[in-house]
Amino acid sequence: MVALNPRLSVTYNNHNTWKLHVSNVQANDSGTYMCQVNTDPMKSQMGHLSVVIPPDIVDSVTEGSSAREGGSVRLTCSATGVPPPTVLWRRESYKPIVFRYDGGREKKGKLTSQYKQIQ
Repeated sequence: MVALNPRLSVTYNNHNTWKLHVSNVQANDSGTYMCQVNTDPMKSQMGHLSVVIPPDIVDSVTEGSSAREGGSVRLTCSATGVPPPTVLWRRESYKPIVFRYDGGREKKGKLTSQYKQIQ
């Protein structure tokens, strides 16, 4: 094995099984890996690794915002993760805020610019 990454190692269990070990898994470890046997013709088997990153809120909701009655206010919540997390908006009652698509279907809690708020 040729590896310049100290986080990668290979073990062999004397039963024709070779295992690739990745320590301290990172997001950039995601991808396709190939096990190759140098025969003529070459034989190989591929597998894909997907690294899951727990969701995290990277920018909290704007605190202490105020607006005049009849005015508008924008609250922002930025979240990251792999796969991308679903962000829900709730009021202090913990009940999801319901938004409506322009087409009339309802979507609870998740807000993007294509939704219209309903009361």
